Amino acid sequence: MERKRLYNYTYQESGTRFAVVHSLDGYDEISLTAEFKVAMSEKEKLYTLEMPGFPRCTDTDLDGGKTPEDAARIFDAVFANTATEAQKNCVIANSAFAIQVICPEKRIEACIAEARGSLESGKALDTFRTFLALNS
Repeated sequence: MERKRLYNYTYQESGTRFAVVHSLDGYDEISLTAEFKVAMSEKEKLYTLEMPGFPRCTDTDLDGGKTPEDAARIFDAVFANTATEAQKNCVIANSAFAIQVICPEKRIEACIAEARGSLESGKALDTFRTFLALNS
C-alpha cells in the first residue's frame, strides 16, 4: 500500500496520466481474487469484484505454472482465446483500466467491453504481433 502511495504521488507530480492498481490481498495487479484499488490522477476508488462484474478467482485459478515455459503457454493461450475464463477475465480487467487511462471519458463498463472484444476478436493478438515485428 505504501508503494502505491509513492507511485501515485510521483505520477501526480509528473503530470502524466496514470493508473496504479493494487489488489487488497497483495497483488500488484487486478487479480480478481479480492477487492482492489485503482488510483488515477483525478481519482482513487476501491472496487468490489461485483462493481465491474467479474466473478471472484482463486489463487489456484491464476497459477502461472512452475516454469517460464508454463507461463509462456498461458500467455499464448490468453491471446489465442483458449485460456481459462479466470485467466481471460484478469487480462480483460487490467486491460480495461489501462484503456480508461487513455480514454478517461469512457465508463469502465465500456472499457471492459472494448478489452473483451479486442481479445476475443483476435485484435489484441494482431497488435502484439505488430509490436513484436516493429521491435525485433
